[in-house]
Amino acid sequence: DRAQAWPTAPPRRITLAGREDLPRHFLVSAVVAAEADRSLADAVGLTKEVDDSRGGSGFSFVDMAADRAGTRFGERAVSAASALQVAVAAGAPESAIMPDIARLPESMTEGEFIARFGGVGAARYQAMIDTIERRVSEVPLLR
Repeated sequence: DRAQAWPTAPPRRITLAGREDLPRHFLVSAVVAAEADRSLADAVGLTKEVDDSRGGSGFSFVDMAADRAGTRFGERAVSAASALQVAVAAGAPESAIMPDIARLPESMTEGEFIARFGGVGAARYQAMIDTIERRVSEVPLLR
C-alpha cells in the first residue's frame, strides 16, 4: 500500500492557553455537541470536573471554560459550517475560539469547591458559569 511509504509527520504539541489538557476538553465537548447536543456536552464536562474534585486534578472552571467553548464550536460546526471552515482555514488565532481564562478558579477538592461555590447548582456556582458563558459569547468565532 502506498500510504505506508508516506513520511511520518513529526509530533506536534497542541495547546490552548499554553496547556495540553485544554484542547482535549475543547475537542470532546465540540464532538459531543456536534453529534448530540449542548446539554449532553455540558453534562459530560461537568461530570468530569466533579469526578476530578474527588481525587483527580480538582474541580476546574478553566476546564469548564474550554468545555463550554468547545460546545459552542461544535454547535457552530453544525449551524454555520462554511463560515467556520473558512475562518479556521484562514488561520484564525486561538483567541478566536478560546475565551479568557484569567482568574477562573481550579484545582479544588470537592470540599473546597463546595465551600467556595456551594456545589453544582448553587448561586455562586451559577454566577461562575454565567461568567464563563459571557466570556465564551465574546469569542469571535463562537458568537
